[in-house]
Amino acid sequence: MEFWGLEVQPGKTVKVDPGENKLLHLSQASLGEVKDKGNEGVPVFVKFDNKKLVIGTLSADKCAQIQYDLVFEKEFELSHGSKNTSIYFLGYKTVIQEEGEYPFVFVLDFFC
Repeated sequence: MEFWGLEVQPGKTVKVDPGENKLLHLSQASLGEVKDKGNEGVPVFVKFDNKKLVIGTLSADKCAQIQYDLVFEKEFELSHGSKNTSIYFLGYKTVIQEEGEYPFVFVLDFFC
């Protein structure tokens, strides 16, 4: 198991490749420093297989971080809707132990 982390700056999309024979477990998304702590929600997106999904909404007032248990086997993209702050993603990589098909992503737990 190895630690993984990534910053996605405002207006940017970042491609993530788990690596050969590895799974990437996305564990957390956190809102960066916010100067204007209004009620604006920041949607967090993941895109894989040409499907863009909202995986949560961050807010400085109500929910500055979201915990996940999302697992990816293939390349995917992370982005968000903030114009002012970065979003930080954390997780870890594991080695695939057996041959076989794994789902691209599955959700075991989601809460704020």
